[in-house]
Amino acid sequence: NPQAIKEQTVKKRYANPLPSFADRLAIVDFNEQEQVFLFADGKSLGSGFELGDIQAEAASPEYLQAVFNKIRDTFASVVPLHAVDPWVMQMFVQDEYCLDPVITHIKTQIPQQFRESPLTQDYLERLHDLYNKMTRPEGLFIDPKTGAPYRGRRRRIRVLFYRQLHQTTLPREQILLEHQEVISQIETKLRSPGLEIKRLKGQDYYQWWIRWFNPKSADEILEQYPYPNPIPAGFNLAQNVFFAPPESDEQGFIFEGMKQRILYVDGLKEAPIIGLVSRERQQANPKHRYALLDTLPEGSIYTIQVVFSHDENLDSHLTRLEKGIVGTSLKPQEVKDDIRTARNELSMGNRLFWVNQAIFYQAEDEQQAQIIEKNLHAIFNDAKMPLIHSNYDLHPLNSWLNALPFNFDPYYARKYLCFDRLMYATELAALLPVYGRNQGARHLPCFPFFNRLGEPVFFDLLHHDFVSQNSHCAIFANSGGGKSVLTGWMIQSLLAMKDARVVLFEMGNSFDRILIHAKAHGKKTNQLLLSNKKDEAVPLNPFCEAYKAIPEITDNLSTEQATLIAQKIMELKSNLQEPANSEDVVCGDGHRSYLAELALALRTMITEANALEEEQFTLADETLLIEVLSDAILTSFNNEIPQMLTEHIVSAFKRRLDRETVARKKDRILDMHDRLNSYVINSVKSRFFNVPTEPLGDFDIFHVDISAIKDDTGKLALVMVSLLPRILAMAEATQNDNRPTFLFIDESHLQFQIPSVVTVCLLIAKVARKLGLWLVAITQNVTDMNSEKATKILSLIETWILLGLDEKEIADVKRFKSLTPQQETLIRDIDSQKGLYAEAVLLGSRYQGLFRVIPPRYLLALLMTEKSEKAQRHLLEKEHDVLEAAEIMAKKLEQPNTATHNRAYFYD
Repeated sequence: NPQAIKEQTVKKRYANPLPSFADRLAIVDFNEQEQVFLFADGKSLGSGFELGDIQAEAASPEYLQAVFNKIRDTFASVVPLHAVDPWVMQMFVQDEYCLDPVITHIKTQIPQQFRESPLTQDYLERLHDLYNKMTRPEGLFIDPKTGAPYRGRRRRIRVLFYRQLHQTTLPREQILLEHQEVISQIETKLRSPGLEIKRLKGQDYYQWWIRWFNPKSADEILEQYPYPNPIPAGFNLAQNVFFAPPESDEQGFIFEGMKQRILYVDGLKEAPIIGLVSRERQQANPKHRYALLDTLPEGSIYTIQVVFSHDENLDSHLTRLEKGIVGTSLKPQEVKDDIRTARNELSMGNRLFWVNQAIFYQAEDEQQAQIIEKNLHAIFNDAKMPLIHSNYDLHPLNSWLNALPFNFDPYYARKYLCFDRLMYATELAALLPVYGRNQGARHLPCFPFFNRLGEPVFFDLLHHDFVSQNSHCAIFANSGGGKSVLTGWMIQSLLAMKDARVVLFEMGNSFDRILIHAKAHGKKTNQLLLSNKKDEAVPLNPFCEAYKAIPEITDNLSTEQATLIAQKIMELKSNLQEPANSEDVVCGDGHRSYLAELALALRTMITEANALEEEQFTLADETLLIEVLSDAILTSFNNEIPQMLTEHIVSAFKRRLDRETVARKKDRILDMHDRLNSYVINSVKSRFFNVPTEPLGDFDIFHVDISAIKDDTGKLALVMVSLLPRILAMAEATQNDNRPTFLFIDESHLQFQIPSVVTVCLLIAKVARKLGLWLVAITQNVTDMNSEKATKILSLIETWILLGLDEKEIADVKRFKSLTPQQETLIRDIDSQKGLYAEAVLLGSRYQGLFRVIPPRYLLALLMTEKSEKAQRHLLEKEHDVLEAAEIMAKKLEQPNTATHNRAYFYD
């Protein structure tokens, strides 16, 4: 082995007279069963957690104050107070620019039966490629919100608790029992303000410290030497995280050639605002919004150490200060006032804590270290908590060691380092780095998005952890808000992650390239392009499923029963403007009435969705329709007609007309007969609605473009009430195959103004849970969604996604969905950037927050809707096929534009 190490070299290493770095760590052993560290003194114990932060971006003052109060109350009493050997809390915050664990998690959440399918594999490869490009130093693009590269990352917040038992003498068993009781209480208290929390295990510490002490080769080490399971005898965690000999110089330590140093904070110059360190907030440049932590150089770790001293100790400290005050000048008087204020605050429950703040940073060489230190000074000066210059740190090695995990010793720090400062509970609560950004439901990776930091944001409309009532969704946007990209990315994710069936009604053919992509990767696509041209007519017989209603007719249908069904339809139509009640929202009514659906289609043919005609339609008219319809169905079935057509219902009307004796009724029947007969004798209508129609076969995507008839309300209504029951029939036939079906209705403000369409959608909603058929209503014309008929269908939708609404559009949304002040603040903070990302707000029953829509650039190229973008793509498609052209466009979009436009501003 040419790389073998000689025995002599190994012996020489063991004979090294220099001290061992591992011996400078306070911990000596980790107990996997109890998940505690044993300290070098043989009795002190320590444990840790990883925290998920609380979203606080674009927060309203009321919401922010409520979060702050919870944080203050939680951390002020998180551990018991001791006069001797107090509890210590250490918090470490750092950004990891690696999203590989996220991709691994996504893969494990995909069911095995279609994980290897071509489309899912393509989806995962493109998503992985996007994540890799986002984590590179140049990022995916320059973020206008920060002026810096937009990079993918994960913010890790770790908090450690321990007592160093210098003077306490208790049996080991009692120490362990008390430690575990306190840790259990800590866990409960930390969950109370809404923090997600995980107890750290040996593997978590191992991965954390491997990355810390081996900054250049951490990934290779973790792959080659993962955390052992089971733990071998003699394994020492503290010694097994160093894979290269640590070095030191006058300023700090060196790991794998990287200089690691520390700078301490020299107290607060003014009372900190809430979330000073970690909350995104407006900067001096009005274009910029970011948090202090966002600007730290890569590899930095912000740490805060808090000592939970007993009130008696704090009182003694204040008394010593009082005794040391000499003189009557202004300065001594100010100190006396401060001490008086401190005692008042203590008496009111605003406790005092000894706090150390510091920032670890690393650099390749001395020059880079000086540049980073200078930048850090500027960052913390702006935050009004200046750093102590490294020149004034008399013992930088000890300063660095003392801030390591579990290494902070309050007595040593107070006596020799003198970096600690007293802070009130309110100041500490404002500083703690737990005010973060929305990350959605992190464990439910169906729809992958990002927040403004670059952290992944996930949610899953189908999972009971995300929704409480139903999986219906509304997507509202303004013009240019990114609706098409969001919808296309959601469709792609549903196909890949859930193997869902997708039905898409749209106008404008924005998603045709998604179908081409899906078909190229093995998905069955069915496309219906409605046209007014005679030779392109698509048969849409509204009564193709009529024979399924025979059980309702033969078993139950008396005159009274027909009237009951008619009454049900009338009630549905008359209550469209009322909000949905709790029973409606659950969407759990498993009963489907085929006869009611057919009667709705027949009524729409007669009224042609004319508002005045609909208003004049009476219960008697509805009952008559059901009776005539029943006659037509049974007669056609008995005559062995393969599929009932409109002409057969016309014949049934004629038979009823011949039997009727009351003149007024006869006139009404004749009127209905003549209206319906136009669908038989008028070729413009008959070629659509009086020809046999094949049932919908199995498909993955069914795409219906209704652009040609969008201005013809009657025809649009009839097409919708003809197709929707067929989609419902398909969902019913496939309800046991564990594949959900999503019905996307783009430009739904047009359909939701038509009572018959809304009524059919309500009928679908009622059986949604049983059939796994969920509605997604989409529009970028929120103002046009002004029909009161849409109230009920929109109010039963649980999950809303809003992209860039103005004040009027927010007011329009509030007619259908109540919004809290915090939700309104989030919506107003949306700031999309054309060509880079679209921002949206998720409003769910359990999760809400702001996120960015950033699909792989290839998918973005397929979904471009801007005129200039489509023109570019069209030129490429002349030379290449559609998917190749999208790949070329994607490569152009992937190049980060780092150039500034200052020279152009000055005409240079």
